[in-house]
Amino acid sequence: MSEPPFGIVAVFDRPAAIVETAHHLRELGFRAVDAFTPYPMEELSALLHPRRQVLLPLLIFAGAVIGAAAGWFIQYWDEAINYPLNVGGRPYNSWPAFVVSAFEITLLFAIAAGFFGLWLACGLPRLYHPMFETDLFDRASRDRFLLCVEARDPSFEPDLIRRLFEHHGATEIAEVPA
Repeated sequence: MSEPPFGIVAVFDRPAAIVETAHHLRELGFRAVDAFTPYPMEELSALLHPRRQVLLPLLIFAGAVIGAAAGWFIQYWDEAINYPLNVGGRPYNSWPAFVVSAFEITLLFAIAAGFFGLWLACGLPRLYHPMFETDLFDRASRDRFLLCVEARDPSFEPDLIRRLFEHHGATEIAEVPA
């Protein structure tokens, strides 16, 4: 028995055609759809991955809040509880002294959360992708627009997808082996 495919890919000449096709696929309920284009297309990214647009800023904000709390707590613990040192008659938990380094730790945690969150959102580190093995992929970085519907999608039906791609003017349609 043959191995099931990774998905079906279509090649488009115009950016408007790939956006229109992706919009139609989204309306039909397809979720495991990915695009490969020679330049970034914001409308396509927002259409295919709507959760990625919201998840990363929330993750960065959570990292910043955790960093601010950790930076403040570490300094408070060190100055007021662990090693209280009376400097110039000031109180042990003098918050103005904590602002600068707490801000730096906030930025450190936010940047780290953003960096690792972007890695997770992009599925990295991924050393192999079946799309890289197709002959059609070579032109995706130059002058063609590729749209792939993956077989893991619950709505995956090869004949329907092929007809849809043909209807929207795909120049080539191929099955991507797993």
